[in-house]
Amino acid sequence: MNLTRILILILCCAGFASGVLAQDYSQMDIRLSLKDALQNVDAINLQVMMANARLEQAIARISEAQSDLLPHVEGVVSGGRQTADLRAEGIGFPGLATHVGPFNTFNARPRVTIALFDPSAFERFQAAKKGEDLSRADLEKTREDILALVATLFIDAQRKEQTVKLLKTMLDRDQMAYELSENNVDQGTGTELDSNKYKSDLDQTKFLYSQAKLQAENARLDLAAALQLPIDRPFVYLDDQDFLKTLKNSATVNFDNATNADMALAASQLEARKADQKAAAADFLPKVSGSADYGRSGESPSNGSNTYFVGLQATIPIWEGGANQAKLKEAKGEVKEAQENLLDASQQARINQAQARAAIVEADDLMQAKTQERQTDQRALRIAFHSQEIGSGSVFELMQAKANLAGAEDEYNEAQATWVMAHIDLLHAQGRLRDLVKKGE
Repeated sequence: MNLTRILILILCCAGFASGVLAQDYSQMDIRLSLKDALQNVDAINLQVMMANARLEQAIARISEAQSDLLPHVEGVVSGGRQTADLRAEGIGFPGLATHVGPFNTFNARPRVTIALFDPSAFERFQAAKKGEDLSRADLEKTREDILALVATLFIDAQRKEQTVKLLKTMLDRDQMAYELSENNVDQGTGTELDSNKYKSDLDQTKFLYSQAKLQAENARLDLAAALQLPIDRPFVYLDDQDFLKTLKNSATVNFDNATNADMALAASQLEARKADQKAAAADFLPKVSGSADYGRSGESPSNGSNTYFVGLQATIPIWEGGANQAKLKEAKGEVKEAQENLLDASQQARINQAQARAAIVEADDLMQAKTQERQTDQRALRIAFHSQEIGSGSVFELMQAKANLAGAEDEYNEAQATWVMAHIDLLHAQGRLRDLVKKGE
């Protein structure tokens, strides 16, 4: 099992039940277009589910950080029996016993504490909010990357299936050529050398045909695993001309300055690291809190009095063993790293867009050339049919014309696959792949 298949089996393990995929697969082949695959894989996916879980964790961390800024209320109830030495409290009078007790103690009161000035808690709250933005960006990147991956798998599986059909035609041609050469040898009009050459060509084509069928099956299994489709049903790969027109129109839109998923994630990472730096710097600032309590205190609930406490507390960090300084230095380093990462993501996006646009132009030119070649071979096939019907052409010449047309068709299909993937790469580089899928729904 190659690395791609392992990745797909890990990546995708959720089923889909919409569109063309909502069929009884036990009764028919699976008919699938690129649009169908993209729309259904966008519905649900293990990695997307994991990213959603990380987003929920980030939202929970916001509430956790916010709690430091809200009042804290607690209830305290205590009771016991003890002895005490008054000298421990600084009380001592001549002739007065210093050892007292045993006696009962009781205390019951609610206590309220609130942060009046806590910049560290405030910055941690802001950092948690940036963490939510980071998780959302990670979710969008996961969705975009999965769509691009499934598009690649679909095109790869479709092309390998087309290669099988081409080699089957070539195999039929070489089989006929070998049989004709054997007949020529039997009739004395051919040589063993020629027959051996045709036999070698036939064996080579048989090998290539078997290899192509194995590769096509592996590619189909990869796609089935990605979409969680039944692995025991054949696929019929469809060309959706309307979707191809949508792809073509998308390339005419100028989105060179768009922010793709990688750039959005890198920007969110930078903002999160900056927020962490502010939180680390806030640890050097003083904190002020207020507290108050009120309750019953005395020997017992019935033998006591109501007492209260109201007060303020200010703390100023002076030296924490260098921990705060180290944390701030680490945060500054992470900010610098995130800045470099954003710059790299932006440059890579521009490069990918330029390469995709160049590939689209090249594929357009190649498709035009291959279209002309295909039309020429179609005319040649019609001529071969006519010649065979009127008796001036041979069956082998007709088979050779079919093989030539199959080769031209395969070359056109390869150009079209390159064209489609160039558009997918362009939309992925622009961050518009999910928009395209939604537009096609």
